[in-house]
Amino acid sequence: MAFDYNTLLSAELHDIKNQMQALLSAQEDLAEVLKDKDQYQSYIDNVNQHSQLLNHKLMEILSILKIQNQAFTPNEDEHWLLDTLNPIIHEFTQLHGLRITHHIDKDFNGFYDEQLLEIALHNSFMNAKQIGANQLQVSVQEFSDGHWLIDIQDDGPGFKDKQLYEDIFTIQGTKNGLGLYLIQQALMAHKRNGNTGSIHIKNNPTQGACVQLIFP
Repeated sequence: MAFDYNTLLSAELHDIKNQMQALLSAQEDLAEVLKDKDQYQSYIDNVNQHSQLLNHKLMEILSILKIQNQAFTPNEDEHWLLDTLNPIIHEFTQLHGLRITHHIDKDFNGFYDEQLLEIALHNSFMNAKQIGANQLQVSVQEFSDGHWLIDIQDDGPGFKDKQLYEDIFTIQGTKNGLGLYLIQQALMAHKRNGNTGSIHIKNNPTQGACVQLIFP
């Protein structure tokens, strides 16, 4: 019987995930103890930034393993979109210095896999940050046939011409090559009535780029 490396890797990653959650909990306890000690705040913030990024990368790896599993189907439950979006906005405003505004009704909900959407949003925001954006605007569009999209616009330098003509993103080793690949994989896992989720990127007429996360 061949050794099942995927099962071993998945089990080890879930153990790491449990340890990571314990570490984040201990970190919160430490931050509470030191909340009135201003001289330690910069150290706490630095540890928090790195631990949050590490935790997100771990979640990405676990999700990639799930997507690659032939039997994987996303858990498309109904969620309030702002409940998913607000923690990510808080992270990027507090830890990464982005200014983020949104035009999303607090009552808007949709059927999506929350973990996969978190990956798509996190990578969209991180891509914008890495290429030099300082501001993001997030909005939602709904369509009569039932599909909907999240529109993310930034004030950065925009996408390179080559990227704008790609239909399938690959892992390229560039600053945003992996991010676009993960976003596309997260969206393509969503299916409804024979349609599949997708990502659309474009440059704005004046400044910045636009990423659209499209749900079927």
